[in-house]
Amino acid sequence: MILSSEDFNHIRSAARDRGSVRGATHKFYRYPARFSPQFARAAIDAFSDEGDLVLDPFVGGGTTAVEALRAKRKCLGTDINELAVFVSEVKSTVLGESETAGLRKWLTDFERVLKVSRNHHTNPEWREKGYFRHLEGTETWRHRNIISAALGEIEQLGCPRLENFARCVVLRSAQLSLDGRRNIMSVSELRDKVSKHFVTMLDDMDLLRDEMGGHLNTPAPTILKCNSSQLHENETVTNAGAPKLIVTSPPYPGIHVLYHRWQVNGRRETPAPYWIANKLDGDGERYYTLGNRHEKELKTYFANLEAIFSSLAKISDHDTKIVQMVAFSEPNWQLPKYLEVMEKAGLVEMDSQDAEDGRIWRDVPNRKWHAERQSRKAGSREVVLFHRKARQPIQLSGLTGLDRLGS
Repeated sequence: MILSSEDFNHIRSAARDRGSVRGATHKFYRYPARFSPQFARAAIDAFSDEGDLVLDPFVGGGTTAVEALRAKRKCLGTDINELAVFVSEVKSTVLGESETAGLRKWLTDFERVLKVSRNHHTNPEWREKGYFRHLEGTETWRHRNIISAALGEIEQLGCPRLENFARCVVLRSAQLSLDGRRNIMSVSELRDKVSKHFVTMLDDMDLLRDEMGGHLNTPAPTILKCNSSQLHENETVTNAGAPKLIVTSPPYPGIHVLYHRWQVNGRRETPAPYWIANKLDGDGERYYTLGNRHEKELKTYFANLEAIFSSLAKISDHDTKIVQMVAFSEPNWQLPKYLEVMEKAGLVEMDSQDAEDGRIWRDVPNRKWHAERQSRKAGSREVVLFHRKARQPIQLSGLTGLDRLGS
C-alpha cells in the first residue's frame, strides 16, 4: 500500500520539526526519548477522525494521549513502566476550574513547608528498598529533605487527582535540579523551581481545559500498566475495539536509554522519581528496553518486539495504521531485522513515492543517549515506519530493506 503524498509530507514536516516541546501539558515532565507533539498530532490528523480510537503501546511521557485528547479522539495508552503511567495520567487528566483555583490558594501554605529542617517521617520502606540511593550524600541530603517535606504536605490534600498533579510538580522540579547535571542546583533554586512550576503547570492546565471547551465530551485517555505483548488478552483493550491508529516509539535496539532512573553526581543512578510519584520501580534497564543492548544479535529484544507487534496485529483490523519512530545503533543489519519482525508479526510496510527510500529520516535534535555521540553516527538518526495489517499470511523471502537505508 502506498501512502498519499499529502499524508506523507504532512508527517514528514512534523517529524523534522526542530522546535522545542511546547503546548498543553507536554512540559510537565521531561520523559526520556519522547517524540514531539507535532509528530503525534500529524499522525493522528492523517489517519483518524474525531471519536476514533488511538493506541500507544509504549505511551512513555503521554505525548500521544495528550494530543489524542486535544484532537477529540479516544485514546488508550499502555506501558510497563509505572513512572510512565503516572506521568501520562497526570498530563491527560484535565482538572476542573475549581480544582486549579483551590490549588492556587493552597500553594501559599505549600511553599512555607519547603524547608530542610521540616520534620516529615517518610515511610522507612522507601529507604530500605533503595529509593534514596545517592540522595543521602553531602550534596543531596538537603534536596531529599525538601522533597520529603513537599510530599508530606501533598499527602494532606486528600484527593488523588490533586495529589498526583502536585507530585508531578515536585517530580519535574527535582529532575531539573538533580538529573544529569554537572552542578546540582542549590536548595533555594529547587524551592524556586517548585514554586515557579506549580504556577506555570496550573496555567497550562487551565489553558488545556479552556481549549477543550470548559469540560470534555471526549473521554479521558485510558492509561494502563501492562505488558504490550498481552494486549490481545486484556479485556479493557479488546472491549475498546480495533484502533484506527497505533502511533508509538518503541525502545530502540542497541541504544542505551535510562527510562526509569535519574543520574546524580555523574552516572550514579537513583530510583528517586518513583518515590516522588509514589510508584514502584520494576527492574533494571533491560526490563524497560526489551533486552540487553550488548546481547549478540539482540535476540531477546527482537523476540520481545515480535511478541508485542503480534499482539498489536491481533487487536487491529485492516483499516488500522501503525506509525512508529525508531532509531538503530547499527542500522545496516538492525533495520532489515526490524522489518522482518514486523512481517512475522503479520504487518506489511506502507511505502511512499515522495522519498528516495520510501521512508522519513530525521536527525535527532536532543536525546540523552545521544549526548556523547557525534551527530552523524547511525544512532543519531531516526526513521518513521508505516505499517498495516497484512490481508493474508506473509511468506518471508529473507531479509529486505538493505538497499533502502537512509544515508
